[in-house]
Amino acid sequence: MTEPATPVSVATTRRVAFVAHCLVNQNAKVQEFARSPGVVPGVVERLRKHSYRIQQLPCPEMAFAGVNRWWQGRELYDKANYRRHCQVLANNMASPIAEFYRRGFEIVVIGLDGSPSSGVRYTGKAKDWGGRPHFVDGDYEVVEGMGVWMEELKIGLEARQIPWPRASGMLLDTTDWDEARDLPRCLDELDEFLSGGGRAVDAATLPPVETNAAP
Repeated sequence: MTEPATPVSVATTRRVAFVAHCLVNQNAKVQEFARSPGVVPGVVERLRKHSYRIQQLPCPEMAFAGVNRWWQGRELYDKANYRRHCQVLANNMASPIAEFYRRGFEIVVIGLDGSPSSGVRYTGKAKDWGGRPHFVDGDYEVVEGMGVWMEELKIGLEARQIPWPRASGMLLDTTDWDEARDLPRCLDELDEFLSGGGRAVDAATLPPVETNAAP
């Protein structure tokens, strides 16, 4: 009789990272902006090294405009209908983030810097884009600021008295990206950020658990 397989052990360290969808699934990126065929190399390894559980955030752009969407800058996504879409996603993420806080976890958010949606420290502007798609070098500008999705996620959490976690991003969405040159720097920054741990809160300061009313 064969011995039962040993279950995979789960890190006991109470840390969890809510990670931008495309960092662990580059197939969700707009065409020609994927940096890797799948997971961005080194991201999962860094998270495991620092004993983080991984929670993948939804991709707001793919859910909104599909896999064959056009390239867009922040100006084109910064519209009422896309913000409402992001607000629905933020509402769906509020409960699990609050639950991890209640269970004593340190929480971080890892975004995709340079993205018009998922940037944390940097977002992407393309003020001249519109109409028939046409890309010219220099049209897409990486600037300081949050992407629309991360902005709505932060607003949505804080509106529910759920603290915004420690947050940073990996700067992959640049027009002159070179993996050999840029990826090691991005991973070093991620490593340093993760080593600082996440944000933890006193569960007593959180709002009551939301329950759905009976129909």
